[in-house]
Amino acid sequence: MTIEPIRYQLVIQFPDSYFASLDEVHAFEDRLIACMPRTCDVDGHDVGSGTVNFFIYTGYPNAAFLTFRKYLGTNKVEKKVRVAYREATGEDFTNLWPKRDLRPFHYSYD
Repeated sequence: MTIEPIRYQLVIQFPDSYFASLDEVHAFEDRLIACMPRTCDVDGHDVGSGTVNFFIYTGYPNAAFLTFRKYLGTNKVEKKVRVAYREATGEDFTNLWPKRDLRPFHYSYD
């Protein structure tokens, strides 16, 4: 019997000012889907509360983050983005980017 790895939700968060239009948000999501390995499920995005969040479910959040950095993490992107993960049913996030960022990570639906 194979045991599925614990699933995590990885969130890639930008300030809403990063994208000039909703078309750019969709284009970025398409690039994200194209670059993520099959162990990841890009589960869409949301826009609101001053941020744009992209959601990825995976058993391997660090590997997904490294893939993101390899294919999409240009200096322009990395200066604006925050990345964190949590257990899919959990509440508390672990920050991945920026490194050593002590601010609590969250997104909300105001």
